[in-house]
Amino acid sequence: MTELPMFPLGAVLLPGEELPLRIFEPRYRAMIEHCLAADGRFGVVLIERGSEVGGGDVRTDVGTVAVIDRYVRKPDGGYTLTCLGTDRLRVVQWLPDDPYPRADVEIWPDDVQPAVDLIPLLGKRDEIERLAARLARAQGFGPAHGRS
Repeated sequence: MTELPMFPLGAVLLPGEELPLRIFEPRYRAMIEHCLAADGRFGVVLIERGSEVGGGDVRTDVGTVAVIDRYVRKPDGGYTLTCLGTDRLRVVQWLPDDPYPRADVEIWPDDVQPAVDLIPLLGKRDEIERLAARLARAQGFGPAHGRS
């Protein structure tokens, strides 16, 4: 379990995607300064209800770890960022929002399915069609009679 600063948004970030952000609220300015001084990571979760600005939102408990890739600090103290989504996360416990939203999270790895070697099946179209028809009948689809 890891404590991460959290950024609730009205949009979803998926692993492998880029996320441009404009940071202007004081609490998120503080969060970004913390992230830049540390490893550049924070969590992004979807807001189920409420607003991105001002707090008081209802947040989902799943999201994505974001890593700051590029940033520009604006003269007014805000930031323009480009972040990259890395890993899925699951919120274990929301922590107090002071000075910014935080949560204890665990990384939620993707379920990897074993690879299927399709090369041996090339040229066996009739056999594949027979197997597909048998499977469909076994699951209650398709005609009750036919090749098997």
